[in-house]
This record gives sequence, structure tokens and C-alpha cells, in this order.
Amino acid sequence: MTSSIKILTEIAAYIKEENTRGKERIPSSDSLIKKFMVHYNLTEEQIKKFILHLKETHYIFVINSVISDPSLFVQGMDSYVYAEQSILNDLKHFTEQRLMQIYESTFYKRKTGYQISKELYHRIKEFNNTNLGKALIENNMIEEFLRLIAANAFEYTESWKKEKLFKLYREEEEHPGQNPGEHHYTPNYKKDTTSNKWQKAVNHFSVPFLIRIHFRKYEFNLIKKMIITGKINQLNDLIYIRNILKDLEKDTENDIVLKYHTNDIIELRRIAQAKINIMHKGEIPTSA
Repeated sequence: MTSSIKILTEIAAYIKEENTRGKERIPSSDSLIKKFMVHYNLTEEQIKKFILHLKETHYIFVINSVISDPSLFVQGMDSYVYAEQSILNDLKHFTEQRLMQIYESTFYKRKTGYQISKELYHRIKEFNNTNLGKALIENNMIEEFLRLIAANAFEYTESWKKEKLFKLYREEEEHPGQNPGEHHYTPNYKKDTTSNKWQKAVNHFSVPFLIRIHFRKYEFNLIKKMIITGKINQLNDLIYIRNILKDLEKDTENDIVLKYHTNDIIELRRIAQAKINIMHKGEIPTSA
């Protein structure tokens, strides 16, 4: 039985190879998910889960290159790039040249990638699900990914990625033979150093203060973990989180880094709201 780590590393290697030498250079969810569903005989949701884990462990970046629009029967589409500075630098040049070519063939005039982004990015919704729209989003997001790596270089080293990957799947490594398609990793929060660090921090700082710090670092998954495990369990704190997330959702169109975290923001807001609803119904106490 193929292990989850082997599947993850093979998907990551495929994305890296495509980014470096592939015909399309930036593979999309339409083709990649189907390819690995067939290759491993897994469902779409199972492959998507592996891709999510690659994103969480900083092996790849995911670009929402086509925004879902049910009113126009447009399905969302993602694109994938390997989180390595040299590869992103090459892709930056590639996407900028492609953006310039598409722009010239569309508007019959020539501009630099910077000029095109400045002119059109605020109108990105108009170009959704078009070659120009996809090129514009990919070009801008790759530039932002380069900034993220520059600002957080250690989190994109191979040693950091491998440590996070094996920590994520340590349960499977301790119990080999489990079907990766059925694998549901459940962290041991009694031994989880992240939870322990959170508890120590709460002893010195207020929860709203810590929430603001983590949101500034885009650590939405960490706050989600704290809510799910009951580390954040006060009604006022949950309302505070929900309200901040509502404001962040409004800012995603103007902040390209926030836009990259849109799905995480929406999911966390829904989790916080669900907890609030349960507390209002009196089904669980407002404190541990």
C-alpha cells in the first residue's frame, strides 16, 4: 500500500517538474487532480486533501486562478507552484511574458507586466475565467509568494518542510499499512507543542492580543486548531474572531496576500460562528 508521504512527495515532485520543464509550466487542478485520482485510484476529495497538506507544509503554493461563480456556471480552478525561490523567479519571468503577450493580442498594444497589473488588477472580476484573467492572477500571486519566502525564509527550507510533513503523518508512520485514502490524521493535543505554547502565552497575554498577532502572520489554521481543541472557548473571544474575519473577507479583493488565504478565512469564520451558535443555544458552557 502506497503511504501518504510517498503520495505527497510524488505530487510535489510532479508540480516541481512541471514548473521547471512542463509544457504548461503551471499545472491546474483540472488536470492534476484527475491524473492522480487515476494513478492512485483515489477520490477527488482524497487528492484535494493531499494537496492541502502540501500547502500546509509549505511544499507548494496554491493559486485560485479562476474564481467560482455559480450565477454564471463557472467552476473555480486552482493552479500549483512549487515553493522554491529559484523556481518562482523563473516562473515570474514566464508569467510576465505570457501576460504581456495575452494583453497585446487582446488590446493590440504593448505594455510591461507592471503596467498591465496596475491597469487591470482592480478589474480582475471582469476577466475571471479568461486567459488574461488567469495570467494576471498567476503573475501577481507569484510575485507575492516571492515576498512571503523572502520574509519567512526558514519556513521554506527543505528541513522545515520535511519536519512538518513527518509530524503531520507521524500517526501513519507509527501504524504502517493504513490505507492512505482513508487516512484521517488526529493530532495528539496532549503532546502538541503548539497547544502548549498557546496555553503559556495565554497566561501572559490576552486572547484578543494573541489573535491579532497570529492573524497578522496569516496563521489562520493555528487559531482554527485552538478553537477545535477548546483552547479558545470564551464566547467573547469567538465573537471577536468572527468579527475580525468578516472584515478580513471584505479586504481580500484589495489585499493579494489575504486573497491567497480566502478559503482559510471563510472556513475559520464558519467554525467560530458555529461555536457561537451552540453557545447561544446553551448546549455547552462558555468556559472550560
